[in-house]
Amino acid sequence: MPLTTGQILHDRYRIVRLLGQGGFGAVYRAWDVTLDRPCAVKESFELSPEGQRQFLREARLLARLSHPHLPRVTDYFTLPGQGQYLVMDFVEGQDLEELRARAGGRLPASQALPWISQVCDALSYLHRQTPAVIHRDIKPANIKITPPDQDYPHGRAMLVDFGVAKTFDPALRTTLGARAVTPGYSPIEQYGQGTTDARSDIYALGATLYSLLTGEVPPEATARAVQDTLIPPRQANPALAPELEEAVSRALQMKPSARFQDAAEFKRAITE
Repeated sequence: MPLTTGQILHDRYRIVRLLGQGGFGAVYRAWDVTLDRPCAVKESFELSPEGQRQFLREARLLARLSHPHLPRVTDYFTLPGQGQYLVMDFVEGQDLEELRARAGGRLPASQALPWISQVCDALSYLHRQTPAVIHRDIKPANIKITPPDQDYPHGRAMLVDFGVAKTFDPALRTTLGARAVTPGYSPIEQYGQGTTDARSDIYALGATLYSLLTGEVPPEATARAVQDTLIPPRQANPALAPELEEAVSRALQMKPSARFQDAAEFKRAITE
């Protein structure tokens, strides 16, 4: 049953409004009445034993993370017969999809690159966890830019929505948890055609940067596997530097072995 505006959840969280909803859950803006601050409440509709175990794994996974470009998880609880809930920092600001649309479809490289570099830092942190954490749903709508402040005069990039974040098991050469894809941003291996690992996030971040710089979403990876119709970045936006085109194109290689092998390498390629 959907939560309603004004409802007090778990004797602590007052629901402000629904932010988004899908088949498996919903996310709400809420107010923590104990600490007197805004928060985000993620609700899982999955009440099966395996679904509950997966959500608890996610909560434990995210609760141990601490990075300036990732929201913190602050609470987790279950309401029997109703759902499971994850409470996270509420990130103020607009996402890159909104900013891109407001700018007429694409952003100048001088604006986009610092934010993507910050996301690279967040990915480097996630990928060196033990086991590695793979985000698996990087796209413009999942990168929020906070309002400017003293430390970040142009706003800080925050990688949000860990709904499909996964731990990577090198022994199994796979990720633990459910699959999900976003056409245009998910690499071919996320469709079940190969191993998903840190390089899958590199592809998605490359697709994100491509869309920000060109105003176009890359073709879906399954279509590219049949006939690659990806428009070269400088053909879509001649103002781009050749070195930047080369970096974006490498991140978007179909074969994981041909991509940047880690986020730090990608960051160097787009900033140096």
